[in-house]
Amino acid sequence: MNALRKELNSLLVQEGEGRKPAIRRSLSEEWIYATDLPAYATEEQMKTARKQLEDAGWENLAEGGWLQLRKAADKPPVGWFDGPFGPEAECCRSLLNRHPERRTEGNRKIGYALIRAGEEGAAAYETICRRLHHDWAERLRKRQKLPDISPSYFEGGK
Repeated sequence: MNALRKELNSLLVQEGEGRKPAIRRSLSEEWIYATDLPAYATEEQMKTARKQLEDAGWENLAEGGWLQLRKAADKPPVGWFDGPFGPEAECCRSLLNRHPERRTEGNRKIGYALIRAGEEGAAAYETICRRLHHDWAERLRKRQKLPDISPSYFEGGK
C-alpha cells in the first residue's frame, strides 16, 4: 500500500461508521483513486470528509456515486511500486535524462497513470511506459519538449 493510499485510508474513516470506505483505482485518467463514500455517508459526513481531503491537498469530485480523488505527486509516493522496471521504463528514464528541457503543462495525468499502473503490477507498468516511450519519441521527432515528470518514476527512486 503506497503512501497516498495510506493517507486516504486515514482521512476517509468516519467516526461511528461501521464500515471503511472502499478505495479503488479510478477508471478516469484525470484521477488517481475513487471511493464509494457517497454511497452511504450522510450529507454532513460527506461535507466533513471533503473538507478534510481538501485541507490535506486532495482534489475531489462527486461523480456517479463515487468520489474521484487526486493529489499532485511530483515524485512517486513511498511504497508505490516494487518493480521490476522493464526495458520500456528504462527507455523513458533515458529519454528524460538525455533531454533536460521540459514542458510544464499537462504533466499530472502522467503521474496519475504511473501511480495507478504501479499498483496493478509490472505488466501494467511496462504497458504505460511503452505508450509514454512512443509518445515521447514522436514529440522529440517533432522537436517538442518532454513532460516535466521525475525520472524517479522510472527507476524506483534511485
